[in-house]
Amino acid sequence: MDIRELIREDFDILDEYTPVKPLDVLAKEIGVPVERLVKLDANENLYGPIPEIREAVANCDLHIYPDPGQHALREAIAEYAGVEPEQVVAGAGADDLIDVLLRVVLPKAIVDVPPTFGMYGFLAKINGARVMEVARLADFRPDIPAISDAVGDGATVVFLASPNNPSGNPLSHDEVRELCALHAFIVIDEAYIEFGGQTAVPLLAEYENLVILRTFSKWAGLAGLRVGYSLSSPAVARMLLQLKQPYNVNVAADVAARVALEHRGRIFETVKCIVAERERMSKAVASVGWLEPLPSQSNFVLFRVKGRDAGDVTAQLRRQGVLVRHYSRPELKDYIRISAGRPEDTDRLLEALRALEAA
Repeated sequence: MDIRELIREDFDILDEYTPVKPLDVLAKEIGVPVERLVKLDANENLYGPIPEIREAVANCDLHIYPDPGQHALREAIAEYAGVEPEQVVAGAGADDLIDVLLRVVLPKAIVDVPPTFGMYGFLAKINGARVMEVARLADFRPDIPAISDAVGDGATVVFLASPNNPSGNPLSHDEVRELCALHAFIVIDEAYIEFGGQTAVPLLAEYENLVILRTFSKWAGLAGLRVGYSLSSPAVARMLLQLKQPYNVNVAADVAARVALEHRGRIFETVKCIVAERERMSKAVASVGWLEPLPSQSNFVLFRVKGRDAGDVTAQLRRQGVLVRHYSRPELKDYIRISAGRPEDTDRLLEALRALEAA
């Protein structure tokens, strides 16, 4: 039997998403001890979770299934976000909820606005949707008239990140309102909203086609536990709850997220440190002379590499154990994205850049 006859016909043309490799794997590849790696390529919170989260996770009941209705978690998120629990759905990271929304809508086409987070197009194709790419303007703002044209041509879901990854620029309320006037679901990914930008939450009461995505991965340091959530109208939230996997948020992630919200005041002190380090890093790296920072409202900065090959710069930094992000997309070939870490991470980055110049 040829099992290929049983597999979906478009499998060979589906793009494979390339995630960031774990530290132990990278350490072996580069030949640098794990403790010497400076991980500035995945926008993680390098301060990590607070002790109360680690303690709560260590003591949660792993032998009992999680609450499929996510009642306690949804109530805690609602209080934090300023909405009603009926508007909240949690998932195994925001990626999970992107997938659930696509299965609710089953769109024939979606609008992707590159350069942006790769999972929008990746999951859309897996769900059988055509991806209509609408390039951003020269300053990385979305081209709203072109997005409107794509909706007119049949797209029924539009994905936009605010602040955008990797450019770091946020959307204004006026831009979101203009988008929500279109006949499509408008999905605003606010994964980095705790670091800057204007949340679209106040607009939920006006637009039933607006869906907001958020995560605990960045600000709360819970990337390894995979917990995110959506904010929407109660009607949309009910549909997402109906089609999600029953136990899509494990008990450790559930507990960790609720403890993070309970102690968010302390965690936001760390967020302030990351924002301050973002600004310090931006200025310090710019002083090198051939790296030009773009304004960022996130926990990373996109730098234009001038007079050098950005891919080669990334590779040379990697050989020194400093990990930054370079993209293969044509519009980003001259850029690298660097996450904001701790002061010692920035110091190692600058040391590596000076060594690169000396070489």
